[in-house]
Amino acid sequence: MRRAPSSIDRSATSSRSDVASVDEPNAYPASEAIGLLMRIALFGLRASFKAVLARHRIPWSAWYYLRVLWETDGISQRALTERVGAMQPNTVSALRTMEKAGFVTIERPATDRRSTKVWLTPKARKLMRRVLPEMRTAMKSALLEDFSGPEEAELRRLLNKMCDNVRRTTSPPEKKHGRK
Repeated sequence: MRRAPSSIDRSATSSRSDVASVDEPNAYPASEAIGLLMRIALFGLRASFKAVLARHRIPWSAWYYLRVLWETDGISQRALTERVGAMQPNTVSALRTMEKAGFVTIERPATDRRSTKVWLTPKARKLMRRVLPEMRTAMKSALLEDFSGPEEAELRRLLNKMCDNVRRTTSPPEKKHGRK
């Protein structure tokens, strides 16, 4: 009976090729599954964030949109959708919720009726001063408790690099002007 190598016993795999067989039980350990690890981390972060948002009566669906708008107010609905990394129908639904809550106003500029601009209300700006520090505290306790400053900076750098990769691979190709 052949013994499967443990995650600690690396000598058992050193003589084989770099490509492990899927049939090996420890070929793809969960502790190295980036997608699973990100999901677990996001689950914890989401729970912490939802508690803060509930205290301020902010719907979960509004959070990421508010976060982007607090940095860049008055952007187009399309740009907001891209920055949040959402689908257009989700943005439309979230904006309706945010408009009903009094967080945003939505305008169509007279110069381009196809475009939609999203603006924060004074109520949303006031919330920012209270909510952002609480969210930072919640994030640190949920995810970054034992991280050093350089580790936290490196994580942010790597996550930004991942997001750039996602944007590059999921963005629609540039539209060509003119007829074919």
